[in-house]
This record gives sequence, C-alpha cells and structure tokens, in this order.
Amino acid sequence: MASQAQPQEPKPRLGPPTTTITDLFRLSSRTILITGGGGAVGLEVARSVLETGGDVICLDLAAHPLPDEWQRVQTTAETHHTKARYHTCDLTDPQALQSTFDHAVSQVRYPLRGLVTCHGLSAGGSSLDFPTSTVTKLLDVNITGTFAISQLCARELQRTNSAGSIVLFASMSAHVYNRGVDTAAYNASKAGIVQLARSLAGEWGSRPGTPLIRVNSVSPGYIRTRQTSETLSEPGMEKLWSEGNMLGRLSFADEYRGAVQYLLSDASSFVTGTDLRVDGGHTAW
Repeated sequence: MASQAQPQEPKPRLGPPTTTITDLFRLSSRTILITGGGGAVGLEVARSVLETGGDVICLDLAAHPLPDEWQRVQTTAETHHTKARYHTCDLTDPQALQSTFDHAVSQVRYPLRGLVTCHGLSAGGSSLDFPTSTVTKLLDVNITGTFAISQLCARELQRTNSAGSIVLFASMSAHVYNRGVDTAAYNASKAGIVQLARSLAGEWGSRPGTPLIRVNSVSPGYIRTRQTSETLSEPGMEKLWSEGNMLGRLSFADEYRGAVQYLLSDASSFVTGTDLRVDGGHTAW
C-alpha cells in the first residue's frame, strides 16, 4: 500500500501579520543599489528609499549626477539620517563593475537588500538602415548590464544570507509598437528585461537553502526628461505621445516612486515574476 505524502512545512513570512501598513512600505536598515542613479528617475527612487529609512548606492556612467536633483537627495538624507553615495561605473565593463561594486558594498552600514535598474540606452531609426553595431550596444547595456548587476547583487544577498528584492526597469515598449518612433532594437531589449525578471524570479525565489530574492519589472510610459526633450520638440510628437495613453499626458520622473517603493518593500511580499505597467493606460487600449 502506497504511503501518503507528508504535508510540507509552510515557508515563513517576511513579517508578522500585525505589521502596520506604514511599516510595510518602510526600508529601514537596508541598503538599496540603484543603477542609472545619476538620472532623473534613479534620483527620485533614491529619495524615496532615504525617506523611509534606507541608504542608497547610486551607480551611473556619468561622472556626476544631475546637480539639482543630487542636492535634493543629499538634503533628504540629512533630514532622515540616512546616507547616499554616488559611484561612476560602466555596467558593460565586467572588471570595472566588479571593482566598483565591491568597493561600494564595503562601505555600507546596512546590508544590501535591494536593486533597482533605472539605467538604459535608447536609439531609433529605420530598421532597414539601423546599424547592427548599435543593436549590439543596446543589448549590451540594457540586457547584459542588467543581468550582470543583478547577478552581483544576488551573490551578495546569498553571501549575507539576506532576503532581497530586485526591480528591473523595462518599458511599455516591451509590450507594444510605439507610434511615431521606430525603435525595434530598443523594444526588443526591453521585452528581454520582462522575461529576464520572470526567469530570475523563478530561479531565485524558490531554491532550497538560499535566501528569498523576489524579482519584478516595471514598465514605464513616456517620461518627460532631458533625454526625451529632443524628440518631443519635433512637430506633433508631444500631442501624439500624450494622446497615446488614457490620461492624455506624459509622466514625470517622480511618478515612479510609489511603484518601485511597493516592489522593494515588504508591502509586496507575495509579488514576484510580475511586470507592473505604469504607463497611464498606454498598453490597455
């Protein structure tokens, strides 16, 4: 007679059910690493982490972060007794990335508990004439760079036996063709980010004997930043982009703070392998 299977022990929760909703969203005593941490979105995410008790490491290819935004980050850190550090780094250079990562992590006062990848490269043009060398560069930055920093963070979480959350920035361009701009290679790279998040979530979320690492992606809509200003100056482009979503406007960098904070924090303790579209309904028509 076949023996009955023994019931499995339930996995522990990240926090007790008595935790207040306010505390669920806090990132106290955690360090969060942010790539693209010198740009508008990355610096807004940094402020949110600092406001809720966490420290941040900002990595970016630029020698210096945006000055006004970085000053606001520093002011926020002083107000909330948290810390923000900035490091210049090329995610596509494995040796430089490893060295910068090791140096940055060696300086933290709280364990690394999260990653947000706000970096990205975009380029457009007719696919009949688009250089394959540019395709390679796009994939190297958007896919390989994201994979590399995610891998380093996951290894650090395993080394310290810490649960963590990884948030990868994809794009609505991962889901649709954007009218008015030809960006086939970019779109493909962002679709790859959505699949990368799902795949890493499956691999790192349920492996016995390893700390729980949740991995999700965020798909933003069009954002009004210095990077989009040139395209928006073209006749009719702002109207086309604005009318492409249900809210009839472009987004601002600070409108992604809530989504990222949710995915980083224990408020999303049962969320992994998910793509959160923050696109004003652009992909929901």
